[in-house]
Amino acid sequence: MPDNPQFSIIIPILNEAASLDHSLARLFALEGVADLCEIIICDGGSEDASLEIAKQYDCRIVHSDAGRARQMNIA
Repeated sequence: MPDNPQFSIIIPILNEAASLDHSLARLFALEGVADLCEIIICDGGSEDASLEIAKQYDCRIVHSDAGRARQMNIA
C-alpha cells in the first residue's frame, strides 16, 4: 500500500473467503491501484479464511461489529 494514498477503497466483509481472493486479485490487477490507493477491509467478525486472504494482499484491516452500516462507519 502507498504511504500517501490518493483514495481508499473500503470493502465490508463477513465470511467472504469464497469470493474475496478473486475480487482482490482483479482489483490489484488494475493499473495503478497498488500505487494510488489503499484497500481497507472492514471485517464484521468473519470465521472463515477471509482475514488471511486480505493479509496476503497487504490490505489495511479494521474490525467492527457485524452489519454493513456499522462497518462503513468504522472504516
